[in-house]
Amino acid sequence: MSSSLHIQVGGAGVKIGEMLWKLYEKEYNETTQKNYIYEEVDGIYYPQALFLDTDDRIIHEVQKNTSIKFKNNSFLHAKEDASTYYRGWYSVGDKILFEALDYIRKKIETMDRLEEIVITNSIGGGTGLVYYITQYVKLKVKIHGFMIFPSSEMCNSTVEIYNTINSSQVLIENFYSITIFDNQSMLLIINQVWTLLIINIQIMCSYTGLRRFNNSDNSKFLSNLCPYPQMHFLIPSYGQMTLINDYTRNELKQEQFIKYFTKVEQKLYQCPKSPNYISTALLFRQKQLNSFYGKFDLTLKNFENYFGQSPNIFQCQSSNYQVLPELAQMKQTGTFFSNDASIVSRFKLLTRKFDILYAKRGFGHWYVGQGRKEKEMSEQRDQFGDLIADYEDFQSCGNLQNEIQNDDEF
Repeated sequence: MSSSLHIQVGGAGVKIGEMLWKLYEKEYNETTQKNYIYEEVDGIYYPQALFLDTDDRIIHEVQKNTSIKFKNNSFLHAKEDASTYYRGWYSVGDKILFEALDYIRKKIETMDRLEEIVITNSIGGGTGLVYYITQYVKLKVKIHGFMIFPSSEMCNSTVEIYNTINSSQVLIENFYSITIFDNQSMLLIINQVWTLLIINIQIMCSYTGLRRFNNSDNSKFLSNLCPYPQMHFLIPSYGQMTLINDYTRNELKQEQFIKYFTKVEQKLYQCPKSPNYISTALLFRQKQLNSFYGKFDLTLKNFENYFGQSPNIFQCQSSNYQVLPELAQMKQTGTFFSNDASIVSRFKLLTRKFDILYAKRGFGHWYVGQGRKEKEMSEQRDQFGDLIADYEDFQSCGNLQNEIQNDDEF
């Protein structure tokens, strides 16, 4: 029996995890493969989840929710906020590291087959525990991340750029795929009545729903999206959510629906340059089986992917549940995943901000003082620069391919 382990790391990851498991509980009765995310003990299903944070405040809030039967050892925390990546790695996070690794080891040993580990985290935060955890399990199982990245203009922390660049080795080497969001892009799309976490959890539920409701292998969904090992950063677009009062007016037909969430404006990680798609996939969700959904849609047929393929289409066959009572339960929703080389423009922006800060050694003592050597920070910057170079090489190859095609047509 295949299983999945959810690991929520840091304040943002824990809050996303809390909302995610509330939605899983609403879907519980309809779920056909309960053992995929739950552990059955004496007829009781316990979430296969681990909540980790160096600060205990948010975790204590999650523990107050008695409607979800979490085990006591599903929560690990220290007593203070780490603030910086290396403080969460070396000093504060070190206090709970070995307990976390022991929990994961025991989970792996008791499962028939651990198919994947799903990690939620905000990489601009200070929880460097992600490094050790992913380093420990990356050879045993595929790791998929749903990460909040820094916004281009909004800033949640003075040192979030340092934390992001210092996470680059972990993100590039240890993860099989990373679906990325940023708060600013989500605010441009959603209504103010919805919290930003709602979109995150809906996308994650649809993704795990392939196994929970269809008993389909999730790796098939992601294999075509990540043709290159390091270029595995995916940008999602989600549609559609609406208030109960607006349900009838906002329900879209199939053709309108596909056009809606394949628009560039609907991306949850906005890039200033035009899309340069490596590969794409459509994951739609509705209760009734529709084997021909989108097969003849002109919007998808005319989509320009690097390998000349139309987006792969998958269905999560289940109802669309909502956590917030004011949101309507739509007949159909969809997530459009794109591996888009134009993401390099946002990555360049991150490195420029890092270079400006690091050139003046601003806040550098927060990191070097935690056991990290100064040259190691510049090494992480170089590794992130190598990732940018990979994307730029791909873009230049794509431009060359277009020129050859145009010459052939001429």
